[in-house]
Amino acid sequence: MQKVVLYIQPQQTKVSIIEEDFVRLDLMEEDLISLTQVIQDVKDIEKLFTDYSRTFNLPASKTNNKIFKHWYNPDIQGFNNQLFSASKIELNHFEFKTGKIQLNEVVMKHGEPSMYKVTFFGDTIEFKNAINEDLISDLSWLNNFNHELNTTNVKNGLEYGLNFTFDSVTYNDAIIYPLIAHSQSYIYNLNADHQNPVNISTHNSDQKKRGVLPEDLKPAIKVNHIIQAIQNQYNINFKTGEFLDSAVFDNMYMWLHREKGAMKLNKGKIIDDIVFTCSGTDCTAMTDVNYAFNFVFRGWFELSTGIFHFQPELGTDFEETIYTATITPNSPFLGIPYTVEIIRLNDMQVFARQERVLGASSISITMFTDPNTPNSTTGDKLNRTDLWYFGSNESGSVITAPSRFVVRVISEDDIFFTASYAIDRTYTNTSAAGVVTTETLNGVFNSTVSMRSVDKFVVISEQVPKLKIKDFLNGLFRQYNLTSYLDYNGEIVVETLDSYYAAGETHDITEFVETDQHTVGETIPFSEVDFEYSEPKSILAQQFQLLNNQKYGELNYIANVSKKNIYQIKLPFESMIYERLFDQGNGASTSIQIGTFLNQDLQPDLGKPLIFYGIYQDSEENTGINFVDSTRADLSTGGHANYSLNNYWIPSAYNELGTSSTPPAYNLNFGSEINTYTLTDYSGTNNSLFQLYYENYITRVFNTRTRIFKFSAILPLKVLLNLTLNDLIVIGTRAYTINKMTTKLQSGKTNFELLNEPS
Repeated sequence: MQKVVLYIQPQQTKVSIIEEDFVRLDLMEEDLISLTQVIQDVKDIEKLFTDYSRTFNLPASKTNNKIFKHWYNPDIQGFNNQLFSASKIELNHFEFKTGKIQLNEVVMKHGEPSMYKVTFFGDTIEFKNAINEDLISDLSWLNNFNHELNTTNVKNGLEYGLNFTFDSVTYNDAIIYPLIAHSQSYIYNLNADHQNPVNISTHNSDQKKRGVLPEDLKPAIKVNHIIQAIQNQYNINFKTGEFLDSAVFDNMYMWLHREKGAMKLNKGKIIDDIVFTCSGTDCTAMTDVNYAFNFVFRGWFELSTGIFHFQPELGTDFEETIYTATITPNSPFLGIPYTVEIIRLNDMQVFARQERVLGASSISITMFTDPNTPNSTTGDKLNRTDLWYFGSNESGSVITAPSRFVVRVISEDDIFFTASYAIDRTYTNTSAAGVVTTETLNGVFNSTVSMRSVDKFVVISEQVPKLKIKDFLNGLFRQYNLTSYLDYNGEIVVETLDSYYAAGETHDITEFVETDQHTVGETIPFSEVDFEYSEPKSILAQQFQLLNNQKYGELNYIANVSKKNIYQIKLPFESMIYERLFDQGNGASTSIQIGTFLNQDLQPDLGKPLIFYGIYQDSEENTGINFVDSTRADLSTGGHANYSLNNYWIPSAYNELGTSSTPPAYNLNFGSEINTYTLTDYSGTNNSLFQLYYENYITRVFNTRTRIFKFSAILPLKVLLNLTLNDLIVIGTRAYTINKMTTKLQSGKTNFELLNEPS
């Protein structure tokens, strides 16, 4: 019998908790802990699993009562069962599993606790809990890619892609403006139809009255930047070099299509480029980065920009800073409502906000750094953790930087205003000898000019589609048949199921198997697996569905069995059919491919979030397109600036163009579809999602020679400690993969569900 030891990390408020803080829980001697491990169950192939145990019992001993702190009494503030506690299981003092424990209930006898019921989960449960119901729009790191909406940025986003540099890292082509039109389509006719406003040819006839317009397009952001934002927001790491870091995502984008039709943007002004003056006796100290006080604490006001830099020192000193901004509209604009925010430029996080105010208004935040409670909120004051900016670069390394606080004014109509700031700081230091020193600094800063809220800003978090983070990740996991687990470095490893199984080892457990009895059963309770996207809202995809009685990109895998149960794997994403343009005059092909997000009634529509590949057309042989600096309403008047673009970003379901004989390496269709650019399906061998990520597993499960074998074995400790779910199990002369295993930890008795390797 193995000795099972269960440890829990007590709930604390300290900043750091070291390994020694784990406390051993008392177990009931007669209670056998049974741990079930599953990565992917053939009976539920869409779901992602993690290690878990059935609920097991703990005695209400002195040690356990101290840990769970009278949770049964709702009148006492004690243990919080809504938070998972770190835990680990040891077998004979060897670490077996790490994870989380949740307290489920307490059994009371005669008014006293007699038993606690808890559940042990694998480590990935913490991440699933952290994201909860959060939306992609909650990912503040994405706002590093905010930009002004103007002709230059839209043109550059279409012609080259927009690059962004922050935290000393450059993100190339982070934002593009692909040729996806939200409210009209395009045609190409070089030698005729020049009065048609959507003819995008570069012929010099009427070229100032037709073409691609800035308002036609919406931006798109790289999908791997969304993944990076998730890591940054929840302080997790997807292991580099694994699937989410692979070439599959190099040029994959999400279209920023939150509302049907054109983007809805307010006018705004971020006060980060205005000269200010300072009044008061402490102006030198408050504005000089090299002043001794500020040199340590990085708290100083930049007169040339209006930015307040602040980075708390995490030592033993106290500081309280009150940062107050006052916005005063000019007299003709006192009746115009506006919104004022205090934001951090690093990530555009909003720390304070007043909406639809009239006339002069003040808004403030209080920063309070207490070394004794650095993570605790003191009233409405910001704590040290709030005030540090924790970012991460493209390689996943965690970096820190001073917070840069500014004010943003937003309004539906033009508004002219001035700004002033009052900053009051109190700093207390206690020396090693116990001498207390207190310093107080004050400054008032006034803008030297009036400002206007005229700029239109693309705030990424306000333009991303309405999608929960868990639905986004689940969509990717379903799309690519992924599985995940936490490695010993605390990183989340994400792999395709094929890669996961390929990395396993082989264990011959024949000598440990109970040979007197085992069972053999069927593999799956359904006859068909449907892989599909959400209901299409774009015209070509809708027409395709009507004509073919299935969605574009869909695949139905049908087995020759009597059962008629259908299993559906449906993605929360839109599937769109793109259109390569041909010259309507002579039928010649162009290098232009477009997307049209109009429905069958030729009206703008919304649909589910659209993920696509952006392909950069930068060949000298490209067909040029005409880009006009105008709006659709003013286009017919002519006289607008226009540009001939030979380089541009086109949308595609494929990661590259491919050739007539060689398919692109990756595509977004489950089934075999005709490549909209090369107009071939490569005889069905085209690296579809099913072919690359599902075919091996599905065909194996549906193989008429595949069975589920159920064995029982008494595994010694050396096997239990080394056996993982991707290992190949050998029993006798046959090899199996693990579908599920349930182990009684004390005895080592393990019940296996195994899939044979069909010959």
